[in-house]
Amino acid sequence: MTEKKKKESGAAVKEQMSFRLPGPLVKGLDDVDKLMASISGDLQLDFSDCTFISVEGLEWLEEMLLRAQSKGVSVSFSNVTPSVYKVFKVAHIDSVMGACGLPISGPVC
Repeated sequence: MTEKKKKESGAAVKEQMSFRLPGPLVKGLDDVDKLMASISGDLQLDFSDCTFISVEGLEWLEEMLLRAQSKGVSVSFSNVTPSVYKVFKVAHIDSVMGACGLPISGPVC
C-alpha cells in the first residue's frame, strides 16, 4: 500500500511517500524499487506487517538505501516489529540502522 503526503519545509513543498510492507521481507520488492525510481521526496517504509526478514531481504534493504542516498531521497522505517528490530541491531549496517532510527556507532569488531 502506497500513500502520498506533501510536507512543507520552508518555501518548498516536499513529497513524502509511505509504503507498507506486505509481510515478511524475504526478497527485494519491485513495487518499492519502482517507487524509488519515480519519487523526488522522502520515503517511509512501514514494517507493521513484517515479522521476519531474510538475509536476501536485508541485502536488498541495504542496496535500496544506497540507491536512495545517491538520488537524494531520505528513507525512514516506521513500526519496526521487535523481531526485525533485533535483526537490524545484530546486522549493524549503518544505512539500515540510520533509517530505523538506531544510533550509528562506527565499526564493530
